[in-house]
This record gives sequence, C-alpha cells and structure tokens, in this order.
Amino acid sequence: MRTKVLSAIAAGLLLLSACGQGDESEDSTTPPPSVAAQDAKSTSLDDITVDGKMGKKPKVSFEAPLVMDKTEKKVLKKGTGAKVADGEQVTAQMTLVSGTTGKTVESSYDSDSAAGFPMDKSQISEDLYNALIDAKVGSRVMMSLNGSAQQGEASQTLVYVIDIEDTKKPLTRAEGKKADQSDNPVTVKWGDDGAPSISKPKGKKPTELESYTTIEGKGDEVKKGQSVAVKYSGWLWDDTSKTFDSNWKKDGQPFVVAPVGEAQVIDGWNEGLVGKKVGDQVVLVVPPDKGYGEQGNDSIPGNSTLIFVVDILSAQG
Repeated sequence: MRTKVLSAIAAGLLLLSACGQGDESEDSTTPPPSVAAQDAKSTSLDDITVDGKMGKKPKVSFEAPLVMDKTEKKVLKKGTGAKVADGEQVTAQMTLVSGTTGKTVESSYDSDSAAGFPMDKSQISEDLYNALIDAKVGSRVMMSLNGSAQQGEASQTLVYVIDIEDTKKPLTRAEGKKADQSDNPVTVKWGDDGAPSISKPKGKKPTELESYTTIEGKGDEVKKGQSVAVKYSGWLWDDTSKTFDSNWKKDGQPFVVAPVGEAQVIDGWNEGLVGKKVGDQVVLVVPPDKGYGEQGNDSIPGNSTLIFVVDILSAQG
C-alpha cells in the first residue's frame, strides 16, 4: 500500500515512502526544467523575495521564469526552538510555487492542515531531509527542486517555502495499559522489542471492518486529516503463520499515513485509525471490500480477509 506524506504539495518529488508488498522507493532524481536556461529571468534563490510573518501564508515573488540547474536551500528566518533531528516527526506548513509562472501552486495554509513527515531518507527525499536537518522550530526555509508541479506536467524549477512548526521524537512502540483480549478474534503477544505475533483467529470471518484495542495509549485522539506514524504487521486470516508485510522488519522505521481518512492506503486503515489514540495498539480485521478486494495484489490473494496489528506512534497536523 502507498501513501502520500505531503499531500499534493509533495508533487511526487519529496515523497519516497512505500508501504508494503514489494513496493520500491521512487528515484529521487528529477529531470531538468523544460524552460531553457538562456530564457531564465531569475537563476538563484537570491532572486526570490518572500514576505509575510511565520504562521501566515507567505507571498513569494520573483521575475519569472526562474531556472536553476541544482537543488538549493536558504534559511530565511532562524527559529529558536528545538533542532530537527534524524528520525523525528516534523510538522510544517509548506507552500509550493511554480518557477515557470511565479504563481503559487498549492499551500498547506489554504487547507488549515500542516504537513507531517518523518526525517527518514527512506520515506522523504534526501533534498528535503538535507534542507531541514538541524534547522530549529520556528525557522522558515526555502528550497528549489526541479520536477513536475502536478503529475503529467512538464518539468520546471519549483520553489518550496517551509515553515517548521514542530519536531518531536515519536514513540517506537505502543505504550499504555494492556487491554483485555477475550473478545478479540486473535490474541496478540509481543516480543522483547514490541514486535507483535498473533494466534489463529477464532470464529467466522467478519463481513464488516472490526477494530480491537490491545494496548490503551494516553495520547491525543487521531483526527481525520492528520499525518499518523505507525508500526504495523499484517497477516492473512487464512494463514497467520507468517506476516505478508511488516515494518518491524525494516529497521523499525515508522510508516506515515497521511492524510488519515483520505490517505492512499486501504479503506480499512483510513476508517480504522481515526478516533484511536496516540500510544494505542489496535487490531484491524479487514474484509476484502475494505482491503484489496477481488483482485488482491502480488502477495495477497483476491477476496482475502486481512488482520493488521497497528501501533500508533504519533499524530500531527
């Protein structure tokens, strides 16, 4: 399953995350802009003016077209908060501007929902990682990148203005009180590192999405539209002897579901995670119509009922 970390603002360039069944990370290299360098009227981040206070949508102006052959970054305002560190979960407002037209393509300020993403090179582009690492909360960072503003469009120089709102170290596993599992179709057990295993399911396969809490967290409630970082393992109802997917096996890196409720993941996740709490561990029993349906995918047969154990590590935005 796949998800977009930064909504359409990512434009496919800042996102590398892939959840699941054999998906490969996207190549971070991007084509050169389609506007020729000799036709450029602006060629550097120094040619760009950014007006407006932090916390408000910035006004970005320059003489278009802007053409830059390399990715660059520039700190426009130095914050005074905590430094962004590797492995942390960042919340930021992001504004994307077309170098060809000089117009704003999209801004998270317009949606009242900040972007949330992990400082993890396996999930975001190295360019974004390098632009933000060690920057402090409260900073405004500008970066350029060549690529398509929207899928299918010609490549161009793009300008991102990133206002860093928060950074925090996410949980590494669910934390809280263990709940009674007597009503669950499976019993969850945990390894020393927190990795879950489950028993064979009891009863009949459900025809509707079912959710059971096995660890009760004390964090904030997950709301629709947030970026939610999780650890997860998935099994087929018909074969719980092995997982078909698990990020417990991938160096423990969290997976981000964003925006939860409308993310590009199966319906069972979008519906099953909203309303839970940070720190919770939940069992989601997903019927085919909330999973991969009649077609299945490479590792999941068609019409499969799925069982996921999901640890909710953070929720932002």
